[in-house]
Amino acid sequence: MSRPPSPMLSVPEKKTAAAELFRDRHFFGAASFSDIRDARAAVAVPNPQAQPPASRRALLLRYHRLLFSARDDPCAFDETLSFTWHDAFRPHLKHAAASLRFEKAALVFNVGAAASRIAAAVSRATEEGVRAACGEFQRAAGAFRAVGEMMEDEEATTVDMSSQASAMLERLMLAQAQECCFERALAAGKSPPVCSKVARQAALYYEEAYAALVAPPLQNHFERSWVSHIQLKAALFNAEACYRYTIELHGKTEIGEEISRFQVGIKALVDAKRTARGAPGPLYDYAFRLEQDMNKSMETAKE
Repeated sequence: MSRPPSPMLSVPEKKTAAAELFRDRHFFGAASFSDIRDARAAVAVPNPQAQPPASRRALLLRYHRLLFSARDDPCAFDETLSFTWHDAFRPHLKHAAASLRFEKAALVFNVGAAASRIAAAVSRATEEGVRAACGEFQRAAGAFRAVGEMMEDEEATTVDMSSQASAMLERLMLAQAQECCFERALAAGKSPPVCSKVARQAALYYEEAYAALVAPPLQNHFERSWVSHIQLKAALFNAEACYRYTIELHGKTEIGEEISRFQVGIKALVDAKRTARGAPGPLYDYAFRLEQDMNKSMETAKE
C-alpha cells in the first residue's frame, strides 16, 4: 500500500557579515579581484532564504570557484582579514576566523543547505519528482560530508560546523534520499522483501541522525520539532520495514514470525508517538494510518 509523500527537512543557510576583502591584490589577478569582491557581496545578503534555492546555489558555487584563484591563503599574511559566519540553527551565535578554508567550508555548507531546500520543495507525486528529490538530497549529503572534512584541522567554531553536526546532517540527507528510494520501490511494484530492505536502511540513517541529535554537542542545539521529526521518521520506517516483510512471511505461512514483526513495528510507532512532540501533523497522520493497517493485518493473521 502506497502512502502520500511525507514532509522532508531542509537546512537553513548560514548568514555572514560583510568583509573588507583581500586588501592585498597580490594573491589574485587584477580581473578576478573585483569579481571575488562582487561575488561575496552577492552571497552576504541579509535574507538568503528569500532567494530561489537554485539561484542561490549558483551564486554560492560561483564565489567558491573564484576563491580558488587565490595563489595562497591571504589570511596567513593579513591578520586583520577575517570572515564571520553565524550558526545556521542558532543565528545569534557566530564565529570569526582568519581562514580562507573556513570561508570555503561555510560556502559548501550553504551549497548543501540550498540543495536540501530544492529537494524538500520538489513534488514527489511523480517518478520524475521522486528521482529529482533523491538526487538533490544525495548532493546535500555530499556537501555536508565535505564540510566535516574541510573543518578537521580548523579551530573551534559554531556547533553547526562541528564534525558531529556535519555527520548528522549527512546522515539526515541520506535518510531522506533513501526515503525517496522507498517511494520509488513502492511505485515500481518491487517485491515486499526489497521494499522492506529499503525501508530498513532509511530507518538506520534516521536512527543515526537522531542518536547524534540527542547527544553532546548537538543536544539542545536544534529545535525540538527537528528532533521529533527525525525520531518519528525512524519509527515510521522501522514499522514500514516490518510491515513489508510480513507480506512475505504471510505468503510462506510463517504466522508466528509474522505476528512478531507486526508487534515490533507497532511498538515502535506507539513509543515514538508518545514521546515525539512538535513534528509535522502529516507525520502523525502517517503513523496513525500505518498503525491501523498493521493492527488490522495482524488480526487477520491471528484468525
